[in-house]
This record gives sequence, C-alpha cells and structure tokens, in this order.
Amino acid sequence: MIIQQATATFATSVTGNPFFKRQTDAPLAEKTADTTTISQAARKRLVFEKATGLQIPDELVGFFQERALFAAEKADEPSAHSTSQYRVEGPVYSVEDMVKSKGGPLIAVKMTEAQVNEADLREQQEMAREIVNFNYAKAHQYQPVGQVLVKGELVATVFDAGSIESPHALPGLSDQDLSPAERLAEIARAVKGEVIYSNFLPTAGGWGGPGAPESTLPPLTARSLMEIFQQEIAPAMEKKITEWEAQTGKTYARHP
Repeated sequence: MIIQQATATFATSVTGNPFFKRQTDAPLAEKTADTTTISQAARKRLVFEKATGLQIPDELVGFFQERALFAAEKADEPSAHSTSQYRVEGPVYSVEDMVKSKGGPLIAVKMTEAQVNEADLREQQEMAREIVNFNYAKAHQYQPVGQVLVKGELVATVFDAGSIESPHALPGLSDQDLSPAERLAEIARAVKGEVIYSNFLPTAGGWGGPGAPESTLPPLTARSLMEIFQQEIAPAMEKKITEWEAQTGKTYARHP
C-alpha cells in the first residue's frame, strides 16, 4: 500500500511493495523576519480545530504524530513548503520494474475523492474522541488514598479507582475486586508495612484517569481506511485480478 498526503493508491504484485517510514521530527511552523510559513501538519491542525471546535492539548500532539494522524514534514527538505510526509530508507526501485522482472502484472486501484474524504473524516472523528477522553481523564484524575511503607520506604500507592502503583513486585495479592482500603490492608499484611493516609511520598510521576462515557464521545460515522479497503478497494482489486486471469489463462499469485 502506498499512501501520500490526501491521495492513496493500493497496489499489489507478485513481489509486494516497498516500505516507507514516516518522518515526524520537523517543526509545525517556521518563522522568518518578515513572513511566516506554516507546514502541512500545522495547516492540518488548524483545519481540525476549526472543524471540531476542539483544541488539541499539547500532551497529545506527539501522540497524534506517532499515529501519523498529524505527521510533520521532513526536516531535510530543501523547500519549507514541501508537503512530503515520507522518507524512503534503503534502495528505491520502480514497482513497475519489479513486476516486469518477475513477469507479473501490477494491479492497482486508486482511491476515489469520496473515499479519501471519508477516510479524512474518520481521522478527524477519532482524533476528536481522543481529545474528549484525554480532557475527561485529566479532569477526573485518580487520586491516592493511601500508601504502604516499609521502614520509611515507599512500597505501594493505592488510588481511589483501586489501581496500584509500586516500584516493586508485590507478592501474595489476591485477584479479588477489593476496595482501596481493603487493598491497602492486604498489601500492608503481605509486606509487613504500615499504611499512611496523608503526607504522601512522591510517586513515580504521571497520572491516570477514567475514560469518558461513550454517550459523551463524538460519534464515529465515517469508515476507517481499513474498512474502506476491505469493503471497496480489495473487491475492486480482486475483480481486476480475476479479469486478468480470464484474459491470460494464468493464475495470479495472491498474498495472504
């Protein structure tokens, strides 16, 4: 599968496709003394925030970049206006040449504008749900209710949701659904420690929180790229393959 920006071509052959690595280490915008050039990623962010009314938390920008929903541009492009999101690693070959060398056809189906738009909409909807979940979790962060210490050393912190944070493996804990107070008591018995309920020692850092109720999340009304591929692209490719087999009397080497 080869995908570039807002267009995509799905191709199959007897040799398979080359691999691409997304490059995500470029800044979202570059400023000069008299002008500001904004990258494709920054433009995409502005479009998303305008369309949904949601502001992307700084903590989620890296997450979206990793998922390539928000991939930044290549840092080594000679032009600041380049929109390429991919860097090819290793030798580069023409897919057509690779197919010809094996004597097989290149079967390719290009996405329609409607399919591209639907995949983009699904991407926006998924991002919006992530943001609502993140904001809800941050507003309802789990709070520590107690800590277990052994000779003054922190062994475990138990939060109001019943979760446990511990720098060590804790032996002898049951699989029962215990209340935070019961869990603290169980840990204290297992390690022969004492429980404190205030003046907590620093934990490993970070925070966690519950996900937002489904009823508060933006709905998913558009199909994902994978769903579009399975429902429309793959059957179209199979049709082309079947036609080629009927015309040539040959069998196309399908890959699982």
